[in-house]
Amino acid sequence: MIMVGTQVSWWPDGIIWRSTDSGTTWSRIWYWGAWPDRKLRYEFDVTDTPWATMGEQSNPPILVPKIGQAISSMEIDPFDSDHMLFNGGPGIAGTKNLSAWDTGGNVAITPEVEGLEEGAVQGLIRPPGGALLSAMGDVGGFRYDDLNAAPKTIFTSPAFTTTRSIDVAERNPKVIVRAGDFNDAGRPGDSHAAFSTDGGVTWFQGVEPSGVNSGGSIAAAADGSRFVWAPGDSGQQVVHSVGYGTSWTPSTGVPANAIIASDRVDPMKFYAFSNGTFHVSADGGASFTATAACLQLESARQGGTRARGRRLGGRRRHLDHLRVVVLDRLRGHVHRVFGVEQADNIGFGKAAPGRTYPALYTGALIGGQRGLFRSDDAGASWVRINDDRHRFGGVPEALTGDPAVYGQVYFSGYGRGVLYGDRSVRPLR
Repeated sequence: MIMVGTQVSWWPDGIIWRSTDSGTTWSRIWYWGAWPDRKLRYEFDVTDTPWATMGEQSNPPILVPKIGQAISSMEIDPFDSDHMLFNGGPGIAGTKNLSAWDTGGNVAITPEVEGLEEGAVQGLIRPPGGALLSAMGDVGGFRYDDLNAAPKTIFTSPAFTTTRSIDVAERNPKVIVRAGDFNDAGRPGDSHAAFSTDGGVTWFQGVEPSGVNSGGSIAAAADGSRFVWAPGDSGQQVVHSVGYGTSWTPSTGVPANAIIASDRVDPMKFYAFSNGTFHVSADGGASFTATAACLQLESARQGGTRARGRRLGGRRRHLDHLRVVVLDRLRGHVHRVFGVEQADNIGFGKAAPGRTYPALYTGALIGGQRGLFRSDDAGASWVRINDDRHRFGGVPEALTGDPAVYGQVYFSGYGRGVLYGDRSVRPLR
């Protein structure tokens, strides 16, 4: 028998073909009936992984859950011709009654690995007293009420194809904001920014400036009273809103497409980073002023540059790029965290016992060794928390500590979804 699957069948779904005569004739796993119905040779049960519906409802000819528009791998068990695995919409799925296809029955498909989606994680936040939330490519993002179980659904209202940015109001942590992209730009009624006032359980939308088709970078004020947004479209102006995006007003003094972050204490203060320069706003994002704090950016992997802002509650703000630096919010200058040769991301968690400064976590090159590190003394010294046999796919795309549990860290393996480690239970290995 031979089976093949489509890799770029985007509408209405992917297709799998099967031949039992060495490729002379083929049948497909679904075929057209009377419009808009499709006749299926399969049943797809996602009872144990309901997030695989992507928050959608079937609307023929679109049916959920989907087989998957990009099937890049398919394997028939060489010892059991009824067992087949493939990757598509819900990560890895499979069946154990494949021969039913040949006798007029339906193939029973189920996700084979709970929670696996090979996700590209764009951001992670753990609001004080709240659940972990992720910004993800392809599936939008999740709220993790139980770290040991797959979430029930992705973010909806709206369901972004990719969430580019997510932020929390530090002093009002039930207020969350995210910005993202859709498959097709300009969906009627859908904004590229979404808000939550219950810690990411439910979401709602405001309006958006004209011409926005990409999420970009967004930040919430410390008290959740206002927001600053730099949409990702080329040349799109930075804007600010009082309230939940009911209207947006252009900001001045800040370059388009900057990286936006908020102060964790002062609700009127926001920061922007663009082309090596910090910009500061003291009036809620209405106007920004370039500071003397400046970095000489290096070429990042894949020929570009990147920087991500990280906010620290209480006293300071941090910004990480390929080298770890600290922007002191009170004294208004940047200084290096020495001993870090190269850093890709940085996050913060509960301070170590007897310490007042939060624990720092970074994916970095330190002492000639690349890995995941923790510092309990504001970056004066670092301890590696993984080893060479456990690199989790490479550079963490996102990283944050737990604000309530010392030593607990959340991070993304490169294209591996979200992982976490807790030193009180076991070493991060």
